[in-house]
Amino acid sequence: MNTTRHIEICALLRRAESAAQDALNGDQAAARTTLALVTDARQRAEDTGPGICAHPNCSNELHYAGRGRRPLYCSADCRTDVYQATQMAARALIGAPERAYV
Repeated sequence: MNTTRHIEICALLRRAESAAQDALNGDQAAARTTLALVTDARQRAEDTGPGICAHPNCSNELHYAGRGRRPLYCSADCRTDVYQATQMAARALIGAPERAYV
Protein backbone atom coordinates (compact mmCIF):
# COMPACT_ATOMS: atom_id res chain seq x y z
CA MET A 1 0.00 0.00 0.00
CA ASN A 2 1.46 3.37 -0.91
CA THR A 3 1.83 6.21 1.58
CA THR A 4 -0.89 8.42 0.10
CA ARG A 5 -3.49 5.64 0.22
CA HIS A 6 -2.45 4.83 3.80
CA ILE A 7 -2.93 8.47 4.85
CA GLU A 8 -6.35 8.62 3.15
CA ILE A 9 -7.51 5.44 4.87
CA CYS A 10 -6.29 6.64 8.29
CA ALA A 11 -8.15 9.95 7.82
CA LEU A 12 -11.35 8.11 6.89
CA LEU A 13 -11.04 5.86 9.93
CA ARG A 14 -10.48 8.86 12.25
CA ARG A 15 -13.65 10.48 10.90
CA ALA A 16 -15.51 7.19 11.32
CA GLU A 17 -14.29 6.92 14.91
CA SER A 18 -15.61 10.38 15.68
CA ALA A 19 -18.95 9.62 14.01
CA ALA A 20 -19.18 6.34 15.93
CA GLN A 21 -18.75 8.24 19.20
CA ASP A 22 -21.62 10.56 18.17
CA ALA A 23 -23.71 7.50 17.24
CA LEU A 24 -23.17 6.07 20.71
CA ASN A 25 -24.67 9.28 22.07
CA GLY A 26 -27.87 8.61 20.11
CA ASP A 27 -27.27 10.45 16.81
CA GLN A 28 -28.77 8.21 14.06
CA ALA A 29 -27.31 10.32 11.24
CA ALA A 30 -23.86 9.76 12.74
CA ALA A 31 -24.45 6.00 12.68
CA ARG A 32 -25.17 6.14 8.93
CA THR A 33 -22.11 8.35 8.40
CA THR A 34 -19.97 5.88 10.34
CA LEU A 35 -21.10 3.00 8.16
CA ALA A 36 -20.41 4.96 4.97
CA LEU A 37 -16.92 6.01 6.14
CA VAL A 38 -15.91 2.53 7.26
CA THR A 39 -17.18 1.04 4.00
CA ASP A 40 -15.20 3.61 1.99
CA ALA A 41 -12.04 2.96 4.01
CA ARG A 42 -12.39 -0.81 3.53
CA GLN A 43 -12.89 -0.46 -0.21
CA ARG A 44 -9.83 1.77 -0.53
CA ALA A 45 -7.73 -0.65 1.50
CA GLU A 46 -8.85 -3.62 -0.62
CA ASP A 47 -8.44 -1.85 -3.96
CA THR A 48 -4.93 -2.75 -5.05
CA GLY A 49 -5.45 -1.68 -8.64
CA PRO A 50 -4.95 -3.90 -11.66
CA GLY A 51 -2.52 -6.76 -11.27
CA ILE A 52 -0.26 -8.41 -13.81
CA CYS A 53 -0.75 -11.88 -15.29
CA ALA A 54 1.13 -14.62 -13.37
CA HIS A 55 2.40 -16.22 -16.60
CA PRO A 56 6.18 -15.60 -16.73
CA ASN A 57 6.11 -14.51 -20.39
CA CYS A 58 3.00 -12.32 -20.19
CA SER A 59 2.69 -8.75 -18.93
CA ASN A 60 -1.03 -8.14 -19.54
CA GLU A 61 -3.05 -6.35 -16.88
CA LEU A 62 -5.74 -8.32 -15.07
CA HIS A 63 -9.34 -7.18 -15.03
CA TYR A 64 -11.34 -7.80 -11.86
CA ALA A 65 -15.13 -7.44 -11.89
CA GLY A 66 -15.32 -7.19 -8.10
CA ARG A 67 -16.88 -10.59 -7.39
CA GLY A 68 -15.14 -13.77 -6.27
CA ARG A 69 -11.41 -14.34 -6.17
CA ARG A 70 -9.09 -12.07 -8.08
CA PRO A 71 -7.77 -13.69 -11.27
CA LEU A 72 -4.16 -14.84 -11.54
CA TYR A 73 -4.03 -15.07 -15.34
CA CYS A 74 -5.28 -12.77 -18.07
CA SER A 75 -6.73 -15.60 -20.18
CA ALA A 76 -7.47 -19.30 -20.26
CA ASP A 77 -4.50 -19.73 -22.64
CA CYS A 78 -2.06 -18.33 -20.06
CA ARG A 79 -3.58 -20.44 -17.30
CA THR A 80 -3.38 -23.61 -19.44
CA ASP A 81 0.18 -22.88 -20.54
CA VAL A 82 1.36 -22.48 -16.93
CA TYR A 83 -0.53 -25.63 -15.87
CA GLN A 84 1.06 -27.69 -18.63
CA ALA A 85 4.52 -26.36 -17.79
CA THR A 86 4.13 -27.27 -14.11
CA GLN A 87 2.88 -30.75 -15.04
CA MET A 88 5.86 -31.34 -17.34
CA ALA A 89 8.24 -30.13 -14.64
CA ALA A 90 6.62 -32.43 -12.09
CA ARG A 91 6.91 -35.40 -14.46
CA ALA A 92 10.57 -34.60 -15.10
CA LEU A 93 11.21 -34.63 -11.34
CA ILE A 94 9.58 -38.01 -10.78
CA GLY A 95 10.61 -39.53 -14.11
CA ALA A 96 7.08 -40.27 -15.30
CA PRO A 97 6.36 -40.57 -19.02
CA GLU A 98 4.90 -37.49 -20.72
CA ARG A 99 1.41 -37.46 -22.17
CA ALA A 100 0.73 -35.67 -25.42
CA TYR A 101 -1.54 -32.64 -25.02
CA VAL A 102 -3.90 -31.85 -27.83
